[in-house]
Amino acid sequence: MIILTWIITFSIVVGLGIYSGKSIKSANQWTGGDKSMGAISIGCIFAAWQIGGMAIVGAAQNGYNLGISGAWYSIAGSFYFIALAFFAKTIRTKMPGESVPSYLQTRFDKKTAKLYSIAWIIYGFFYIPIQLKTVSSIISIVIPNVNLTIAMIIGLTLAVLYTSFSGMRGADTVGRIVCIGIYILLIIFVFTNLKRFEGYGGLLTELPSEYSSMTNMPIQRIIAWIFGGCISTAVMQSVLQPLLAAKNPEAAQKGSVIGYLIAAPICFFTALCGMMAKASGASLGDGSTAFAYSIDLFSSPLFAGIIFAFTTLIISATMATMMLATGTIITNIYKTDINPNASDDKILKTSKIVTFIFAYLTLIPAFLIPSESLTNLFLTLQHVAAAPVSFSIIVGLTWHKATKQGAFWSMLLGIIVGISWMLLGLTDKVEAIYPVFLTTYLVGFIVSKLTYKEEIEHINE
Repeated sequence: MIILTWIITFSIVVGLGIYSGKSIKSANQWTGGDKSMGAISIGCIFAAWQIGGMAIVGAAQNGYNLGISGAWYSIAGSFYFIALAFFAKTIRTKMPGESVPSYLQTRFDKKTAKLYSIAWIIYGFFYIPIQLKTVSSIISIVIPNVNLTIAMIIGLTLAVLYTSFSGMRGADTVGRIVCIGIYILLIIFVFTNLKRFEGYGGLLTELPSEYSSMTNMPIQRIIAWIFGGCISTAVMQSVLQPLLAAKNPEAAQKGSVIGYLIAAPICFFTALCGMMAKASGASLGDGSTAFAYSIDLFSSPLFAGIIFAFTTLIISATMATMMLATGTIITNIYKTDINPNASDDKILKTSKIVTFIFAYLTLIPAFLIPSESLTNLFLTLQHVAAAPVSFSIIVGLTWHKATKQGAFWSMLLGIIVGISWMLLGLTDKVEAIYPVFLTTYLVGFIVSKLTYKEEIEHINE
């Protein structure tokens, strides 16, 4: 019954996502460059992107290991949407295209745009497999004894089906459905099953005393999630692309706020799922399967199948947004460097094919990424790959003296410091976002100060 319900549910939703792409006739409609999206559409895409596997499987893992403080992931980790709302009108006005590299090339130079493109493609190559790890834990419960490879292929295929075909239209349709659906299902599940423990207080009596505290999460990690999100996630192509697809600056701003309001509370429910798994007495190792175990243990097969379907879909929606962003960036390289004279039909076809191929190539690193502490691994990768870009975008939009040299070297050295910090294992002591931020902004400001006069003189010549 679980398998049948799961298949029927996700088939309907994915089918609707594919159907929404039938009206797409141009590359701009696929990427969102036609700028037709309203605030609610943007908010749902943002929320679906943010919730994904980390706010479901990752937060339940934290709930299993730490308690209710696992809820900090969505409260703090989604805060960048509020920061984004303040910059939404500026970004929407000063970034007229649909891709970050287009802006960087116009504002600075081709070299800076290429560095961003390379960094993003590499980031996406490792980001998608992390989400695949979370979705495979769900699929392995739905289909007992399924091979890990098959589980990841299923999860990947669900995302790539409507993304490669429907682009931003598919992301809009699926985002709306899964955001509403996952909340309804989790609220029903949590409140129904808390009665088994005689309420929240009864659940806590079955757990270690520290599980009731919101301070059971390291403060520096919470700050890193807020700060890191504001200067890394907020400047990602996958976040800026829906913002740039807004029909006007006001819709972009409202959509950012709606995204936070939808995404922020989700981890209270998923952390509770992890806590229920812990209270059941199950020995789940690192807790990465706590969410799936809890749903399977405390639900009827019919209800569990529906929850697993929506969980699979919202993780797939996160991967889909990433695939769409990466496909857009690779297509930008194609139409600017490889075939500048390509027709719109050719660009649209290339976008779909590139997205499809890139998605399946990410299966390669999926087998190398460990399942332990997925949330922390995910955020570290995000801080290392995305935060170094923030000077070029945030400062580039607001400070006219930011130079192409400052943009390029701040990005390059920030990435080098972040990778070194991660490889040396120093993230266990201090989150990578702090040294990355200091390096990126010090280099950006210093180099810009040193080269601004030289750049002005060169322009005047």
